[in-house]
Amino acid sequence: MRKIRLGIVGCGIAARELHLPALKNLSHLFEITAVTSRTRSHAEEFAKMVGNPAVFDSYEELLESGLVDAVDLTLPVELNLPFIEKALRKGVHVICEKPISTDVETGKKVVELSEKSEKTVYIAENFRHVPAFWKAKELVESGAIGDPVFMNWQIWVGMDENNKYVHTDWRKKPKHVGGFLSDGGVHHAAAMRLILGEIEWISAVAKDLSPLLGGMDFLSSIFEFENGTVGNYTISYSLKGNERFEITGTKGKISISWDKIVLNEEEMKVPQENSYQKEFEDFYQVVAEGKPNDLGSPVQALKDLAFIEACVRSAGNKVFVSSLL
Repeated sequence: MRKIRLGIVGCGIAARELHLPALKNLSHLFEITAVTSRTRSHAEEFAKMVGNPAVFDSYEELLESGLVDAVDLTLPVELNLPFIEKALRKGVHVICEKPISTDVETGKKVVELSEKSEKTVYIAENFRHVPAFWKAKELVESGAIGDPVFMNWQIWVGMDENNKYVHTDWRKKPKHVGGFLSDGGVHHAAAMRLILGEIEWISAVAKDLSPLLGGMDFLSSIFEFENGTVGNYTISYSLKGNERFEITGTKGKISISWDKIVLNEEEMKVPQENSYQKEFEDFYQVVAEGKPNDLGSPVQALKDLAFIEACVRSAGNKVFVSSLL
């Protein structure tokens, strides 16, 4: 089995704590051959965690080296578009952390670049690889709760000064729409769309409650899926509370959590899998085996971002997602 030679671009939290553990379990599929970061010391520290990859002072030098077949971009969101474009120009595949871009307008440019290139652009949305969401999708589509009528997802993250993401420079002064609302919210959009399909219209209120967090940190929305299901998605990154994710239908209800689903009164355990490892496995299959890029599709990632941007723009009015796409 041919290994993909992978260059790591950006050595922050996502690269160190999310991607690297997954890649270490996939050493039969990937070899990290090159590393670069904003500061060389960070790249050198990361390289020591890997083994002996080449360390480069710049992204351009890494791309020119001939040492990589693909790059893994874990960067401030505003860098996604230019860094993807540079990789494709050099004939290098890309796996890039979500959101796809700072807003839908620039995200469309990523989609356009990917459609014109023979190389893969894979947006790493790990929520599309979570078994619980696929099980929920299966139950809904099988008619286990009848026709779905209402979806309610309430999330209370409660970030404080001890949260490592709060202190990331580019998150303190976000250039991506809604700040944390899009940074984390595209995950939730991906899960909701996976289970219940496309979203037609949205009305929402977004607020900036915490001076600690960059940008807006509270969102409450009402919307409707194309299948007629009404949804409520409420999230606060500053307020604490218990998460609740339920879908109610004409014949019952399912409650969804990471390790189980409750169908009416029946509890179903869901296997726990590393969703980051699964996305890299899928990326390998797309690049090396010709698998369709369904789960890392830039088009799907754009739709996830469009949901959040529609919420932020709404100000309590309906915004049709299709008007942004």
